[in-house]
Parts: sequence; structure tokens; C-alpha cells
Amino acid sequence: MTISRFMILFRSIVCCSLFLSAVPAAFASFTIPNTTVVEVEDSDRTYNLYIKLPNSYNQIDKLKSYPVIYMTDAVYSFQVVSGVTRLSMDRTDMQLAILVAVSGQQGRSPAASRMRDYTPSVDSNRTQATGEAQRHMQLFASKIIPYVNQHYRTQPKQNTYVGHALGGLFGAYILRNKPALFNNYVLASPPFWFDKQQLLKQFREPEFITKSINANVFIGVGALETAASSEFGQDMVTDAKSFYQLLQQKNRLNATNGSGINAKLMLMPAANHSMAFPMSAIYGLGWLFDAKTGVSGQ
Repeated sequence: MTISRFMILFRSIVCCSLFLSAVPAAFASFTIPNTTVVEVEDSDRTYNLYIKLPNSYNQIDKLKSYPVIYMTDAVYSFQVVSGVTRLSMDRTDMQLAILVAVSGQQGRSPAASRMRDYTPSVDSNRTQATGEAQRHMQLFASKIIPYVNQHYRTQPKQNTYVGHALGGLFGAYILRNKPALFNNYVLASPPFWFDKQQLLKQFREPEFITKSINANVFIGVGALETAASSEFGQDMVTDAKSFYQLLQQKNRLNATNGSGINAKLMLMPAANHSMAFPMSAIYGLGWLFDAKTGVSGQ
């Protein structure tokens, strides 16, 4: 081989090597930092918990404890809430918190799992199983929250619930039936129209009106989630307003017993059902976790 041909081959090899070194490993997977996934058993059902710790958890004060933000629909909500809180927490505009998202049942389609687990009543008009919110709420109370408190440095009396759509309906069910399970609720686009508004009717019952409850409740709904504009053909805006008014009415009737629900309703401008959750997560958690005011919802 002549020297000139050798130099040409050498330059080609060098150029190729430089090109390959500039390209990241093909198909490298991406993981959210400080995150682990564990399984939790509920009799014959298995769920995944996606758990994300603050950046400082193992770096600064190893005695420091943190509030916990719990979510449903993990595969979707975990990415959204992790993303919308990261910068605010890094900049300390928002209080640091542990994120915990609960998946649907392993081996069952997400749609079928959430329809069964998040709905508060049995709707005989549906082909999918419904009405097992009581069992799923008990899973949170007896296994999920105790597991997190046992394995991480948490503030057990500072738990926040975040849910969207049926997850929002499930959160409202918890507020109605086991309100002390969480201190704060972010309920995005709860479909109170499910099963002829059975849950919304329960918020009008004397049992709820007279119950002592201390909680912060953020209700977010898209301005386009009306009967005319929404994909469901249901007026979720009017239902959200009715729910908010019921919480306000409860506060007025119980003004002397020292308890109350600090509620905030936000109508998201130009937002449809899909857009309402990220916006509710941003505004709702910002309202609750403002670093200047604390987890107070003020």
C-alpha cells in the first residue's frame, strides 16, 4: 500500500471514530434521577410504586424528613409531576417532597384497572368492572402509605393526594370517606357525572356536612370541559363548580367547630381534558407547597 493510500485510509478511520464518539450510545434508556420502583401486594393483585426522592435526600441533612405527594395513574402522572416540580424544587421555590405514584394492577390493562379501582360505585351499565374504590383506598391506608413511612424519612401528617379524571374522582371519594388519609388534595377534572352523580350527591348528605375535616383541596378543570366541547359530552365545569360550592357550604355550616376545608377552584383557560392535568399539577402543587407560606394552601 502506498503512503498516500495509507494516509487516506487513516483519515477515514479517524473521521469515523470521531463521528461515533460524538453519537451517544444507541437506544440508551432514560431514567428519572433518584427514582426506584417497588411492588406492593394487595391479596391477588400487584401494583408498582414509583418513588422519587429529592436531590438532597442523601446529600445534605440525613435527619431531615419530607412531606409525600401520592399519585394515581403512575405511568402518566409520575412523569408529569416529576417534570413540573423539578425546577421549582431545585430552586427552592417549592418545598422539597418525596413523590410516590401508584400504577394500575400488573397484568391488567390500565383502563380496566383504573375503571375498577377508582370508581366509588358499581355502574351496571358498564361492561368493565367498577366500584372498588373502597378496596383501593384501603390499599393506600394499610400498605402503601405505611410502606413509604417505614422505608423513608417522611412527615406522616403531611400527605398530599394528586389525581386526574377517574383519579380525581377517587380522590374526592377519599375526601368524603377517609379525609384524614391526606392533608392536601389536588383533584383534576373529576368526572362527577359517573354513575348519575352518585358521589356528588353524597357530599350533600348530613353525614358529610357535619363531619370534622381539616384539608386543603385544589380543584382544577379545563375551561373546555363543557358538554359542548368535552370528549365525554359532559359538563365537568359545572360539576366542579357545584363540588366547590358544596365544600364552601360545609365550611359555613361548620364555622364554629374549629375544622374546615380550605378549597380553591381554578378554571384552566383554553384547556381541554388532557391539558387540565399538567396545569392542575403546576398550579395545585404550587399553591400547596409554596416555600414561603408552607404547606398551607394560602
